[in-house]
Amino acid sequence: MNTIDDFQKKNVIYSIVKTKDLPFHCPPKQAQKWNMHPKVFIQFDNKGQGACPYCGSKYELS
Repeated sequence: MNTIDDFQKKNVIYSIVKTKDLPFHCPPKQAQKWNMHPKVFIQFDNKGQGACPYCGSKYELS
């Protein structure tokens, strides 16, 4: 039986971050920053996944 958590985990979209781009921050360099939150450096877990605490954008190392 699937739970809502299982559904959400399977349908999360990650933006791919190359390891050469570390340290990485949100909003990314190419974003127009005039209407975004302050720059936040993303910390990645042992699975290579991280999220922005301001906007919730999800990132994954490749």
